[in-house]
Amino acid sequence: MAARRALVVDDSRSARAFLTRILERYELAVDGVESAEQAIEYLTQQRPDVIFMDHLMPGMDGFQAVQTIKNNPLTATIPIMMYTSQEGELYLSQARALGAIGVLPKQTQHTDVAKALEQLHLLGEPRLESEIVARPTEAAEQPPAVALEDTADIAIPAAEAAAPAADGQRALPRAASIAERRGTARPDLPALSPELRAIIESMVLHHIRELQRFVADHLESQADRVVADVRLMLKDQPSPVSALVPPPEPLARGGFWIGALGLTVAALALWLWQQQRVDMATLSGQLLQAQQQLEATHTQLQSAEAADQSAVNAASLPGAAAGGPDADFTIEPVPYGEMPLAGSRLDRIQMLLARLNVQGFQGEILIRTIPGRFCMVTGSGQSPVLPPDNWPFSRCEQIGNPREDNGSASLRQSVAFANMIATARQNGNGKLDIQIVAGTPDETVTPYPPVSDGLTAGEWNRVALANNRVEVHWQAKR
Repeated sequence: MAARRALVVDDSRSARAFLTRILERYELAVDGVESAEQAIEYLTQQRPDVIFMDHLMPGMDGFQAVQTIKNNPLTATIPIMMYTSQEGELYLSQARALGAIGVLPKQTQHTDVAKALEQLHLLGEPRLESEIVARPTEAAEQPPAVALEDTADIAIPAAEAAAPAADGQRALPRAASIAERRGTARPDLPALSPELRAIIESMVLHHIRELQRFVADHLESQADRVVADVRLMLKDQPSPVSALVPPPEPLARGGFWIGALGLTVAALALWLWQQQRVDMATLSGQLLQAQQQLEATHTQLQSAEAADQSAVNAASLPGAAAGGPDADFTIEPVPYGEMPLAGSRLDRIQMLLARLNVQGFQGEILIRTIPGRFCMVTGSGQSPVLPPDNWPFSRCEQIGNPREDNGSASLRQSVAFANMIATARQNGNGKLDIQIVAGTPDETVTPYPPVSDGLTAGEWNRVALANNRVEVHWQAKR
């Protein structure tokens, strides 16, 4: 039968030697390598019965090595046991998910290794028991081994049967019969058949060997621990030379000043580190504030560009010089996402109505909200937002206006605006006929660019911002 072979992969020489000694006790031939790369090279020529794989190694780690071995059809069937100081249910589940059969700790016991080998069917049963159980007739023909009840009855010559003891007392005969040693209280059992006797003997031998193996493993583990503790104690103890020869006094004084200097340097380094953390936090706050200011400036710039464009478009209409002495209408741009009849539009319309009332105007005032059609995409909150300026127009998910709600003008004005209109009508004493209507997106002051492959969302939305407006028309009664 070919010798069973194990491969130990660990970059620590002492860890390899420790596990090798344990495996060799179970009649396994052991090969050791110090890296996962060497293990993969080894597997190109050898096929061990089991691999004990460390996790943390230079280069390829244990998990990467397990995955490489399991992905190779020639080596995928080799069982792999992780031999590492890593522990926990999460690590065990990760190792089994990659193909390892379990985890063996570095500070392992001999019994743990025996259980792992038994799980892999590499811990064979004693040969004597298998032979006796398989061939009871042959075992019966041989002279039986020492039975369980005869282990203390070893015959000696008759001359020594009644020899005195070493201390002068008379010793009991060593060749006393079994019946005499049992006494009268125990019954005289019938003799066992040779087959049953052989089976019982093999079972007893098996358990004795297991007990001897357990005791030896336990003693070896305890010895290793004692040796390790003694080494630590010897390492912590001062050397005899240093204990006998005290250091000179000047050196002790110098050591005090060196320690004080070290504490000073450590305190200075700690202060510098704290100062650096404060400076980093301050710079981060300033950077965030600068970004917010930049975004606000960008928004104001877009609103100003839309207002300028609207003013230019309004001035180009015949007889419509907005703000001039003969103007009979005005245009207020509405930034994207804002309620048309609210905010700054409310203040300007209120000032306009107050000026017309002071001038004694009497007639109709028409307030129209006209939405622009924006290129929009779905934002993080499932609400439509404007994409970046370089966004292709063909990738726009929606063309429209989030404030355009079935053309209803009541949904485009705030409560403050409605109260302001009611107050203006009351102050006008019936002279001001104020009407609020909703326009359509087709009423543009700037035509939208033609759709093409090179059209961007920024070009489209600049026009939509110019068309997203509030118009106020007034006409005196004739």
